[in-house]
Order: sequence, then structure tokens, then C-alpha cells
Amino acid sequence: MHRVLVFLRSLSLGTGAILVAVASVIIVWLMCSKAPPRFRFLWAIAVPIALSYCLYWLPVCLGADPSEYHAWELIGVGAWFVAGFVPSIILVLYLRMRSRRLF
Repeated sequence: MHRVLVFLRSLSLGTGAILVAVASVIIVWLMCSKAPPRFRFLWAIAVPIALSYCLYWLPVCLGADPSEYHAWELIGVGAWFVAGFVPSIILVLYLRMRSRRLF
């Protein structure tokens, strides 16, 4: 548990953004392949915001002091959300374009 907390605290804005972007694209791709097409844009929004929020607050859940987390929440969660949303929406648009070509 201590190693996880140390890892999460070591995430910078950039490394957290990369982590959220990669995880978002993988999860959105999986969700798009299993769910009806009308939900694709929902996944592109919901997955990055959920990952960003959970990744940001996970150190507090593991015992970190929450005092400074509230002050930086908008920047941390917001930047990580944008980093996950942009590649996710590009993936959704690509999948939409590809599905139209097949029919």
C-alpha cells in the first residue's frame, strides 16, 4: 500500500496526463467495441473524467493529507481530463468514420 501511495505522489502533471490518456483510450476502445454506437461519445467524456478524478484523489483515500489536494483539484483533474478526452474523442471519431465506410 505504501508503494502505491509513493507512486501516486510521484506523478507529475505530465506523467499523470500520459497515464490517463493511455488508459482512457484503451478503456474507451473496449467500451466502444462492446456497447451500442450511440454511447461512444458518452464514453469519450465519462471515462477520462472518472479516471482523472479517481487518480487525483486516490492518494487521499490511501492516507495522504487532503489539505493541499483541494487547492489543486481543478488544475489536476482538469488537465488530466483534457489529456484523456482529446485522444478518446479522436478514437471515437475514427471508429465512427470507419464504421460508415464498412456499410
